[in-house]
Amino acid sequence: MKFTYTYRSSDGQRHTAEIEAESRDAAFAKVRSELGVKPIKVVLAEPGPTSSAGRNPARRTVAYVLSVALVLLTAGGMWWMLRAKDDAPYQVMTPQGPVTYTVAQPLPRQTIPGDRTRIEAARNSAFKSPAEAYLARYAEPGRIVGSRERSPSLQQTGAKPADGEFASALREPLRIASTDFTEVVDLKRIVTGMKREMKAYLAGGGTVDGYLAELEKRQRLEASYRDSAEKRLGEMLEKAGAASDSLAAAYAYWLKANASLKSMGIYELPLPDALRGYQATLDLGE
Repeated sequence: MKFTYTYRSSDGQRHTAEIEAESRDAAFAKVRSELGVKPIKVVLAEPGPTSSAGRNPARRTVAYVLSVALVLLTAGGMWWMLRAKDDAPYQVMTPQGPVTYTVAQPLPRQTIPGDRTRIEAARNSAFKSPAEAYLARYAEPGRIVGSRERSPSLQQTGAKPADGEFASALREPLRIASTDFTEVVDLKRIVTGMKREMKAYLAGGGTVDGYLAELEKRQRLEASYRDSAEKRLGEMLEKAGAASDSLAAAYAYWLKANASLKSMGIYELPLPDALRGYQATLDLGE
């Protein structure tokens, strides 16, 4: 190893030089015996194989790994705390009073009961993310957004948001405001469930376009079930006329079809005018 030593010459001048030795004590002795001077100070000039760093390379590696692990654990802890904070309820003061926001819990796709105008309007206004608004189009099984039941002012362009919009939406939780109507709460919860489903689809190797194609296919298939039931009921009523037996069969089919649609979450068939009188007769008979 190389050591740096300091000494004073006979004229009192301070000098510094270097010497090779196995240890500091050996360097001290070597300076005195070989050079005939008494060193004031002897220090290691550079790390050698017997230093704490060079003596055990494995220890240096372990120390490095531990330091990296500590950094990762610290970062992970901070991330968890931030996420926990993001998921926690919070309150905002408004001119109408305090509004509390909580994270929406997932709900399976299903028909949303309540005011249809409010539900349809919520598809456009309840979501800050265009990706979430797009998913909301498929929230109710079998209900095709843009059909004749929607008012012209609520029509959507149908343009698919960019993949980046979906990636951003999947990272952020949907929140429910304490002032939200029940219909809006249900819609947000259903979209939350769809976001969870989409995450699983993408994690399995799927793509955004692939998932949206599956949504469209599923929605069209569900709509076909309802359309078929509605068509068959209409045909039965056309043949029924005023015949009691035929009306009874049509009414029984209406009940059976709606039970099947309800089990799939699809919105039910309304009671046809031709069967209202028959139903009233049954109610009076009971």
